[in-house]
Amino acid sequence: MKILVYRWDIYPYDNIIKTLKKQGHLVDVLAFPISNHISDSSFTPILEEKLRENAYDLVFSVNFYAVIAGTCFRENIHYAAWTCDTPLLSMLHPSVEYPTSHIFTFDRSEYEKFHKQGVPHIHYLPLAGTEEGNLQPSPPPDAATPSDSVYLYDISFVGSLYEKNRYDDMCLALPDRLLGFIDAILEAGRHISGGDFISRMLAKDILSEVSQHVSLEGEALSEEALRIHFETSVLSYKIAADTRLNALWFLSQNHLVDLFTSTPPDHPIMADYDLANHLSLHPPVDYQQELPRIFRQSKINLNFTIPNITDGIPLRIFDILSCGGFLLTDCRDALEDIFQDGQDLVIFHGMEDMMKKADYYLSHPAEREAIARQGMEKVRSLHTYDIRLTEMFRKLT
Repeated sequence: MKILVYRWDIYPYDNIIKTLKKQGHLVDVLAFPISNHISDSSFTPILEEKLRENAYDLVFSVNFYAVIAGTCFRENIHYAAWTCDTPLLSMLHPSVEYPTSHIFTFDRSEYEKFHKQGVPHIHYLPLAGTEEGNLQPSPPPDAATPSDSVYLYDISFVGSLYEKNRYDDMCLALPDRLLGFIDAILEAGRHISGGDFISRMLAKDILSEVSQHVSLEGEALSEEALRIHFETSVLSYKIAADTRLNALWFLSQNHLVDLFTSTPPDHPIMADYDLANHLSLHPPVDYQQELPRIFRQSKINLNFTIPNITDGIPLRIFDILSCGGFLLTDCRDALEDIFQDGQDLVIFHGMEDMMKKADYYLSHPAEREAIARQGMEKVRSLHTYDIRLTEMFRKLT
């Protein structure tokens, strides 16, 4: 199959392109930037020219772009999108129903939603890990996890602290009654793993009331698009920020914790939690080379799933496990459908449980390493990019 891959700056692309080529597909890459996911007068002619000059069987992208879907529909070429983020405003566009659009979503609840709406080519497809864990040189699949003598970190977290969430500035302009209601949503979010609780708690009139006091980005969007923006960029980001900061602070009271993040060390949220004096702070690391080694050289790797992923498994989970890293993670129902708690990884429910399990597995290295080894073997045998893309192509035919 001859495939045009639209590429942008997101982690899975190297592994996806490598796997497509390994499977025998002819792959071209288009990396021209898209400024508007719905309609882009600069990007569309570039894509049209590319499609007309080459006899492609398929256009592929990570995440769904209505502008690509519309062009593929006009040119009668199939378009496959595999999501790793949710929700996507682009999926509110009618192009999700085009006969040439094939959407593979990593979030099971999103699949169920669009399936009920009658979207014809919507599929549930979890994300994946690599067969070799991206390590160079790669350890054999049956290699044991490292002994304590080669561990560099006790507890590590690699990821964003969502310091750019808009809520901290927005709350200064909201009246006390409205602020109290939204704070209740945020508090619930700090104690609930998964589910669309934000949508259920956010009454219809709240958004219009908020917009009377603050200027919301994208007010020209539809009511549904604006709601998604508020739930995600404001509420979910704020919950994620608070959850991660609190967890790292609590863990650092009794353990050595290393944080690898793009958040500047002098950012106010760092000062609020005095993280510079409690954590070992590191700048962002290279995904393909440095990140796998951190996962493997950490006794415990943490995952905190952002609330807008209601029932999906984040890419970080597959990345950690495929590298042979031990994973301590919050829960989603879809996670327990694929992995076994206490055998492939360890799931925590709330801060106290997280602390208790971190204490336990730091002091029980044999159990910890056995779980890490089992998780690695499961991903490398059952949940690789090769397996996922093979399933994708089977559903495309």
